[in-house]
Amino acid sequence: MSKKLTGWLFGGVALLLALGLAFVAWQRDGGLQVRAASAANESTADPRSTRYVGAYTVPLTADGNPAAAGRVGEVLVSSASSAAKAQALVVLFPQLPAAAQPAAAHHIMNLLPDNSYASFATHLTNANVAVAVRAVIYSDLLQRPNAIKLPWLLAVARSPGVNQAGAAALLQATLREDHGADWNVWSERIRAWLEANPDVSQANVGN
Repeated sequence: MSKKLTGWLFGGVALLLALGLAFVAWQRDGGLQVRAASAANESTADPRSTRYVGAYTVPLTADGNPAAAGRVGEVLVSSASSAAKAQALVVLFPQLPAAAQPAAAHHIMNLLPDNSYASFATHLTNANVAVAVRAVIYSDLLQRPNAIKLPWLLAVARSPGVNQAGAAALLQATLREDHGADWNVWSERIRAWLEANPDVSQANVGN
């Protein structure tokens, strides 16, 4: 074989090897760029896209009944009386997701008449009820007539939890007495105080 032919063969082989290496390098770098661009697109994708629907629906279905939250609005816009709406929301309340309960509690307390107060006020001393919900009920309690307020303040004061100390302090300030943790004495003194200081509405009924 001539030296010229041998040189051509070696040159051809070298060219093929160079082309092969260049192709491999192009595949590697190009693939990395494509994957990087894809990752960037995913990170900036609209969270409302279907790709993310799972992440946004899990919190709704993991706690309570998401359909119940929609029924709150239906109750509020219905033609029922305020008392009927309040009772419908009281029944619906345990089914609500935790995130929807404080707002529902606000609606209930705004609509709930005094003579039905106990139907929802029991949550005041329920340790399983969210602190935010109990705070809503307690805030409303302070605006209720004394005949409702004082007995429920006593219930809060004798139940460890939210507003226990505050409830005890309000009882002491109202009755101007302090009976510590003797709840039976407190109960009797509250009864006597209410008889001596009836609410205005009750006094008018009596006259």
